[in-house]
Amino acid sequence: MSYSAPRLHPPVLRLQEHRNRVAFEMTTIADARMRDALSRTILPAIAPSIIIPLTTVSLQTNFDAKIHVTYPGSRDPAAELTVDSGNTSLIVPSYAAIAKLENFAQAYQVLATGQSEPWGCPANILRGPIQIPAQGGIYQISNCVFYACTGPNAAGNLTANFGTGWVSPWPAVGDLPLQSPLSYDPNYPFAEFDYAPADQLFSAASQPHVNQNSALTLFKAMPSGYQTFDIMRGVPWMSLTPRALSIGDAATGWPGARPSIAMIDTGGGPVFLSDPDGFVYGGTWPDPATNPWWTQPPSVACQSTYDKITVTVGDDNASYAYTIDTSALPQAVRGLTLVMCEQCAYMMGQDGMNVGGISALFNYILIDYAAGKLGLRSKTPPVA
Repeated sequence: MSYSAPRLHPPVLRLQEHRNRVAFEMTTIADARMRDALSRTILPAIAPSIIIPLTTVSLQTNFDAKIHVTYPGSRDPAAELTVDSGNTSLIVPSYAAIAKLENFAQAYQVLATGQSEPWGCPANILRGPIQIPAQGGIYQISNCVFYACTGPNAAGNLTANFGTGWVSPWPAVGDLPLQSPLSYDPNYPFAEFDYAPADQLFSAASQPHVNQNSALTLFKAMPSGYQTFDIMRGVPWMSLTPRALSIGDAATGWPGARPSIAMIDTGGGPVFLSDPDGFVYGGTWPDPATNPWWTQPPSVACQSTYDKITVTVGDDNASYAYTIDTSALPQAVRGLTLVMCEQCAYMMGQDGMNVGGISALFNYILIDYAAGKLGLRSKTPPVA
């Protein structure tokens, strides 16, 4: 099986029965998209934008987005990859699926062998084309550098991950940088994440919910309405600077003077943070909630709330504040808004917060791969 669990938030599907249920539905969706796309042509780089459909998988207000990737001349089903802003490279699950292509020697260059990709699979590094089903045809990135797994990792899993994060410097294997796949196309440097309204994306049922109404749109020019910020340099995760946090109507003083980051995560659930200076995790806040399962050790001293929160992020020049208020959502799909820990394991040892997938339901998120900037634009209310 392919395994794409992100590192910056807990996995959506933990039970094998849930994975099996979703696998069948996702395969059906992938087949339909590929049949439609392959009946068309490769999209020329002349349109002002290209819309790539995303499929979301959610359970209990935690979600991930999926994208499909294939290769010129392939007759195999498209690989289903997790769209992950906590990763900065493309990792496909099978080198063998590419190596058997009739045009492999002409289309692909093997840059390195015997490597290990970030989730631990042995992998080769290739340069060559990847294809993605899009509205109206196939979107092709011609000179993408990416990992292709040659076998499973120690857990017996293969990795399938479409990293969308922008960082500086890019991670490298020796002198070879591996960038987000979207950064290799200079024709469309702007990528916008637009997720389905929360009442469509989530379900009140206890089973996983699949929705096809989200999109990744690529633009030639910056779309209007965004406030943009410099992405932090020298940080391993795509991040802005956290400026302030309010719970309900009360300012908290967090993060204080401690240097901190605000990870931009385009999946997952609530906002969560590490608070070693004790501004919030030990306080008394309205609408307390039972902590989720993932706050167990090695996380330390966590508290959760359903209350509305206001998050302020930015860079050295400006800031942007937005309120996450789930009171407009149907009762059955209202989830946590904030998890506060003295130390949260999913912060990967960093001080600060992860803005959570919930922030992507209250904002459009735009990545400028050419300039290393991130844009935010309000999409309140987050319902249909």
